[in-house]
Amino acid sequence: MKTIRIGHTLDADDAFMFYGINQGRVDLEGLEIVHELQPMQQLNRWSLEGKLEMTAFSFAAFAQAARHYRPIQSGISLGHGTGPLVVARPETSIAEVKSGLLASPGDLTSAHWLTHLWSPSQQTRQVRFDQTLEAVLSGETLAAVVIHEGQMSYREAGLKLVVDLGAWWAEETGGLPIPLGLNGVRRDLEAGVQAKLAQGLHDSIALALREVEPALDQALPLARGLDRDRCREFVLRYVNQSTLDPGESGLRAVAEFYRRAHLAGLLRDPLAMDWLVPVSGEGRPRTE
Repeated sequence: MKTIRIGHTLDADDAFMFYGINQGRVDLEGLEIVHELQPMQQLNRWSLEGKLEMTAFSFAAFAQAARHYRPIQSGISLGHGTGPLVVARPETSIAEVKSGLLASPGDLTSAHWLTHLWSPSQQTRQVRFDQTLEAVLSGETLAAVVIHEGQMSYREAGLKLVVDLGAWWAEETGGLPIPLGLNGVRRDLEAGVQAKLAQGLHDSIALALREVEPALDQALPLARGLDRDRCREFVLRYVNQSTLDPGESGLRAVAEFYRRAHLAGLLRDPLAMDWLVPVSGEGRPRTE
């Protein structure tokens, strides 16, 4: 038995994606899986060291971790016309936000890069993702970029939407989705193990999309206050058929994201993706 440590976040969408693996219903024979649940910023930092055999990362972090990891062409989180949100108090203007201090969920997150593509000279302060709303409410920052469940709850906190960065990106790129997160396997693993993990992730997602309600049972405890209907809405926003296979537009979006980041000085060198591609289709979950 080879031990594989898989890093993923303490978030409902990741729990949903790993439903099939957690249920032992995909073929990972010969591998002992140990789950490492951490905030994305921690996984991003670990990825720079190649700490885990398989991990999730932001696209921004993967650009620095690519020497350690090969990207999997399943399990990609894409925002289709929506993405990280910049929010502020109701009286705050866009001009004030762009000239003020904004709470960012981490310098290695794709949301951070996207914020600086939208507002190149933006001042930011790094705040843990689940505390960015509080940073605005307390007056620590003028605005915040929110990810995960904060995208569903900022109105209840009394804040307004300044810009949906996913919608802004779609308008800027002629309708491309915005790349947010992905998964990868360490390059020093045997080729057969890499392929098995990539296929296992694909089949785990395929099973969750076929068994949405049982998969939501696994996701709901990590939904941080969302009820079942809002959790379902959030999860299916970022885990859907394009998560199984990003298609031509998804792959083009990744290339465009890195191209623009390079031009903006966020990425030092251009990055080519050597995708690990699982077998396409409905997946082959074990049901015995």
